[in-house]
Amino acid sequence: MTPRLARTEWRAVGTTCAAAATASPGDGRRAERALTAARVEVEACEAELSRFRAGSDLSHLNASAGEWVAVGPRLLEALRLALRAREETGGAFDPTVLPALVAAGYDRSFEQLAERPAVRAEGWRPGAAIELDEAAGRARLEAGTAVDLGGIGKGYAATRALDAMRDAWPGLPGALVDLGGDLAVRGETPERGPWRIAVADPRRPGTTLGTLLLHGGGVATSGRDVRRFGPGGSLHHLIDPATGEPARPGPLAVTVVAPTVVEAEVHATALAISGAAEAVAHVAAHPRISGLYLPAAGGALPLGEPPLARTRVLVRAA
Repeated sequence: MTPRLARTEWRAVGTTCAAAATASPGDGRRAERALTAARVEVEACEAELSRFRAGSDLSHLNASAGEWVAVGPRLLEALRLALRAREETGGAFDPTVLPALVAAGYDRSFEQLAERPAVRAEGWRPGAAIELDEAAGRARLEAGTAVDLGGIGKGYAATRALDAMRDAWPGLPGALVDLGGDLAVRGETPERGPWRIAVADPRRPGTTLGTLLLHGGGVATSGRDVRRFGPGGSLHHLIDPATGEPARPGPLAVTVVAPTVVEAEVHATALAISGAAEAVAHVAAHPRISGLYLPAAGGALPLGEPPLARTRVLVRAA
């Protein structure tokens, strides 16, 4: 019997979410359990990690900076991953940029943003301390600090959702979780091949830069082509920790492939505030990742060796 793709879609973490599972005709109930498990796990992650939920563990932690605060296991793990990412990227990724992000105008969920001029984040500095006491289940932020786990939080939730699907159905042949472009994949498609992930070309709506072929791992895209705000849409959400302001150098968009979607998200954030030469050097120093770097003008630049099905598209003129 020919396998099919069982799929569900819902709204969470401020974006459209989807999960899919490869299932034979007799696997309907198992597939449904797996898809439900993905949704439940994403909701649990949002309840702990969202800065836009007043009752979340992260909101409580941010409001209590300088004090030890009891937090859930998901937030503890996400903070540990964020600290490791800050070290690995030399501070290009910094979870403590929230004061600068709010000063720029991104002070609520994107669909609720009001247009207002940006201001400087007075007193903010990069690299603020985050202390973790995993044995006691608590964390402490340096006084005056606040954390944003937006991108890495989505990547973390996608990873956990994929794990939840496998736990709900140990024999799961293949699965995909997509949280607004942060994708985690595992196993095979109904056609018994790799997952085909199209990389959209933001300069030409409806066209692609290429197709990624993945048997497992994560994909994340970051850039300044969407989620613009402020006067005339002049600002974006990519804060350069070196300046505390929306980054000036960087691509229109960058897509990263990595062993996990958390790694893909972290390095996509770092590359999104980097010039082309910096991006090439960054990927050379991190051989676990690869990607596509799309400047505002000119052709897309492959970083490392992305698993593309159609590389010829990359040399197309602007």
